[in-house]
Amino acid sequence: MKIKMIINPVSGQHKAHASKAAVIERLKTRYALRDHDIFYTSQENRCVETSFFDNCDSLVVAGGDGTLHFAVNTIKRLGIDVPLAYLPTGTVNDFGNSLKLPRTPDRFCEMLEKGKTKKIDIGLAGNEYFHYVVAGGAINSISYSTNQYLKNVMGEKAYYLSAVPKLPKILSGTHIKIECDELRQEQEALLYLVTNSPVIGGIEGMVPDAKMDDGQLHVLIIQKSSLFNTLQLFFDIKNGTHLNRPDVLYFRTKRLSITQYGLDAAHVGIDGEMYSTSLVHIEVIPRGITIMVPFESEVA
Repeated sequence: MKIKMIINPVSGQHKAHASKAAVIERLKTRYALRDHDIFYTSQENRCVETSFFDNCDSLVVAGGDGTLHFAVNTIKRLGIDVPLAYLPTGTVNDFGNSLKLPRTPDRFCEMLEKGKTKKIDIGLAGNEYFHYVVAGGAINSISYSTNQYLKNVMGEKAYYLSAVPKLPKILSGTHIKIECDELRQEQEALLYLVTNSPVIGGIEGMVPDAKMDDGQLHVLIIQKSSLFNTLQLFFDIKNGTHLNRPDVLYFRTKRLSITQYGLDAAHVGIDGEMYSTSLVHIEVIPRGITIMVPFESEVA
């Protein structure tokens, strides 16, 4: 098996860096991975040429959800159809947690060796493919204003620390308009999610009915409310009862458009990457990519 690799050299904490280094050494020994078979993501090195994938049987991706987003968009735009083996080494790793992907070098290399694959849905938001989520609203802005050093040192706790001084702005909400076959409405939203993953922001069951292979987009919208109701909402999310709340809207669709209004509203997160746009057309691409999974894994 001929392997190529896309890796983010800076994502994750110290343990994640050690895991990436160990996997690289094992791939060099087992599959004759060479230095020119490895593409390192950075601001100065953002394009992958088609020739990089010559004689490529599998693509190993090591990093956070943003790194996987880069890899998925690369292969889709180049028309490359190879299985992806993803080593989650980011701060939160929602996608990896949804698929129960291994993080240790031993278990990851075992998964790679056995070669079990699953075809899962992806989405297309404007011109950007996404493997697990499009997110907007005031709460979503936290992840893009959290210091990278804090994330590396504190992990997901850094997001909660960053949220405290921003509570007044978060609770003000964002005016959005939703248009799809199922409904058309406008509302003030603290957060909206368009996803195929039940795990969002490190929270298991955030979108509990979401599936990665059902050909549907799962849409969750948290409406603007009082501080007390918003705090209660977090308890309900933890207990898995939030879909029953009157300030939470949940539905499924195959395509929709979301428009955000306001000077600070035109920011949308796609797989953890920030994009500046006020209008997003989103559609599902059923079984759009092939992912390697451990034998004991069941797709969410």
